[in-house]
Amino acid sequence: MGLLSDDARREQLVYSAVFGIACIIFLVAVAVLNIESEVMRDRFANAEDMLNGNLHKLEYPPLVLVLIAIPRLFASAPFAYSIGFVAEMFVFFVIGLLVISKLAKKYDRDEKAYMLAYTVLVLLMTEFAIDRFDIVPAILALAAVYCFVTKRYVLAFVLLSMGTMIKLYPAVLFPIFLIPFIMNRNWKKVLKCTAVFVIASLAVVVPVMILQPDLISETIMYHADRPLQIESLASSFIYLFGMLGLTSVTIIGVLASGFGSDDLVGGWADGAASAMMPLMIISIVAVYVLYAYALKKIKGTGTGSDRLYLFANAILLSVMLFIMIGKVFSSQYLLWIIPPLLFVFMVSDDVKWGRTVFIIFAVILALTQLQFAYNVGYLGGGENINDIGMMMILARNILMVVLLYLIVRPIYDRYFSSRSASSDRSVL
Repeated sequence: MGLLSDDARREQLVYSAVFGIACIIFLVAVAVLNIESEVMRDRFANAEDMLNGNLHKLEYPPLVLVLIAIPRLFASAPFAYSIGFVAEMFVFFVIGLLVISKLAKKYDRDEKAYMLAYTVLVLLMTEFAIDRFDIVPAILALAAVYCFVTKRYVLAFVLLSMGTMIKLYPAVLFPIFLIPFIMNRNWKKVLKCTAVFVIASLAVVVPVMILQPDLISETIMYHADRPLQIESLASSFIYLFGMLGLTSVTIIGVLASGFGSDDLVGGWADGAASAMMPLMIISIVAVYVLYAYALKKIKGTGTGSDRLYLFANAILLSVMLFIMIGKVFSSQYLLWIIPPLLFVFMVSDDVKWGRTVFIIFAVILALTQLQFAYNVGYLGGGENINDIGMMMILARNILMVVLLYLIVRPIYDRYFSSRSASSDRSVL
């Protein structure tokens, strides 16, 4: 048997072709309009530095070097390099289609409908999906989830490690994967899966530390010293207070900040920058604690679907809080939310709720594109960003808070209200 049914395979080919056309349109626009994309400017420069043995202060974990290096093996000019990079991202988009279809089939959902939803959401973020590499850890994390729910635990933790070594955020899923084993006191599985994750991570980190010992420490210091990026939840509200005269704020551009982003500095922004990481950690740990508490509460009475619903929502909430409570909320981070959100839809029976959440999230993606086009495309970014541009970001972030509420509310109603659980003892 194939990986997909015949109907699903045809749909996958159609949606792959649609996304491929979007990739071609992007590349043509870049060439015709003489646009210097981020890949042409930054990733090509990183690849050149690697070729010359002069890589330093890399913003990302070390496995990203592989993604950066591959297109450079076939292209020596920025635009040709961009073509190879876009091809890489296209491959991961297709892998995502396959995994989404397999997950939908496992939970007896409409494979074609979920592949369509995935395609629509990614298309709304086309530029960020193919001119950044954030779709790669998102798909690796999705594949890790699929392996976990199909009980291929070793592969799940290897994939989770690979995602973490490209972008840090998949690491927040590591405790969520372990908690079911901990609650069942399956210490052998806990130790085995932890060892797999650590060994897979060290297999990437150790060679890099040997070749360039300062790279890891410089990356850590890079993020520790970062100010608030302008799209962050805190920045958008602090800027509003600045408009009201309650604090003084200044937007500084990429070149002035030295951190690869437009940032907000001064007054409350400087204080908030140092507080965001501890707050983010606390919020994510709270998700872990509540997840474990809910599992304990329904032990012996909850159904397998109860535990699965908890698992899916714990993943989604951890990713959302990592983005929303962090110092940086780059537009492309929204790609990380797409797979776990679709996973939650698959394990929820509330169609009306799912439709509402999908529409709000689609609006969030559209607003993200709109503010980026205005702030960066039209105004030129940096110090040129004005009050209108920042209020567009604030509107997007307010909708993110609304989305967070809509996701948390049914979890509370299902597990923390007075509703009684069923008696099925099946496991995740």
